[in-house]
Amino acid sequence: MSRTMPELLAPAGTADAFRAALAAGADAIYCALGSSFNARRSADNFDDQSFAACVAEAHVAGARVYVTINIAIAQDEMRDALALIARASQLGADAFIIQDWGLLAAVHELWPQVECHISTQANVHDVRGTLLCERLGATRVTLSRELSIPEMAAISATGVETEVFGHGAICFCYSGVCMLSSLSGDRSANRGLCAQPCRLLWELVDDSGMRLAPAGWDRPLCPRDACSIDHLAELAEAGVGSLKVEGRMKAPEYVHEVIGAYRRAMDACAAGEAEVVGEGDRRALKRAFNRDFTDAYLVGTSGNEMMSYERSNNRGETVGEVVGSRELPPLRVKAGGANGGRERTRTQTRAEVDVALSEPVGARDLIELRDDDDPDAFLTGVVRGDAAAGETITLMCARPMPAGARARVIRS
Repeated sequence: MSRTMPELLAPAGTADAFRAALAAGADAIYCALGSSFNARRSADNFDDQSFAACVAEAHVAGARVYVTINIAIAQDEMRDALALIARASQLGADAFIIQDWGLLAAVHELWPQVECHISTQANVHDVRGTLLCERLGATRVTLSRELSIPEMAAISATGVETEVFGHGAICFCYSGVCMLSSLSGDRSANRGLCAQPCRLLWELVDDSGMRLAPAGWDRPLCPRDACSIDHLAELAEAGVGSLKVEGRMKAPEYVHEVIGAYRRAMDACAAGEAEVVGEGDRRALKRAFNRDFTDAYLVGTSGNEMMSYERSNNRGETVGEVVGSRELPPLRVKAGGANGGRERTRTQTRAEVDVALSEPVGARDLIELRDDDDPDAFLTGVVRGDAAAGETITLMCARPMPAGARARVIRS
């Protein structure tokens, strides 16, 4: 049975990531023009020249381009925000992703032909809110990340086009209403400056100061990353119009691997194939940046199963464990001396670390070695050549690692 699938919407914080998304088969790409009015102000983003060039390439490939203006706009910024929309429209933008209601009203009044999408930062999570967005002139609503598939279906049944986040980072708090970054560091998430304090170490204590969280639960506000690749048919049947991948701060190879995996899975799902997600694509998703995956919101839950209490950084994919180490004589390495500077010599420690593989690895994969008994002590090493599951490989590292330390591919 064939299906009509949602649009596959890719992130791009750089021109390289934009082109990676096109190469991987994205139907549309969202990005920012300049760094003043978007929720990823620390991304490289685009200037007029690079934006125009990328838009032209996208249109040749049959892909659309959406510009993010997804922050709260101050009154004295409105003129500049509108000027940005006018400029991006002239450069070929197909639509704008907007959080601020005043900006939406102004755009709709000045240029009713301009396509506007409501940002997830507006926290639209029900039928009533979605219909209001339509009355205000929006043609698409990006729903809050916290909704289940049945809730998405009920909203999509209104006939208003819906967009949902399908893969990548999710927030601990409800979309668009988190004030933790503002309160803890004067950096507003609704101004594109979120410091992600939810990813940091926190301690849950009672009135007497006694710790309440179990050992190892050091990051009680850190969720895993969303992954919807096993729910594509359900999302299509729910009437979702666009499936969005988070990641405007991510590297081009992340965009290429994730969008490529979803493209192949969506095409297989559209064709009614029995196996939608191949083993290679599951591996690719695990080896792209991730904090482990969850589909909790999609299935209507939000408990411990969706949290990454132990760590907030890239987990990668576990591919084996350390079975032995040998310390090698240190190297004397020369440094400096350029432009008339003083040349220095430093000592570089090194060791050979043997890893027994439970999964295959490829040449130049970056392996993280981490001891569960001392998780803050970790090393990385680069794989020299392709190796299959069951083989033992040797990595060159800065020091020995204890037997049993876990090996993960964190960059492929």
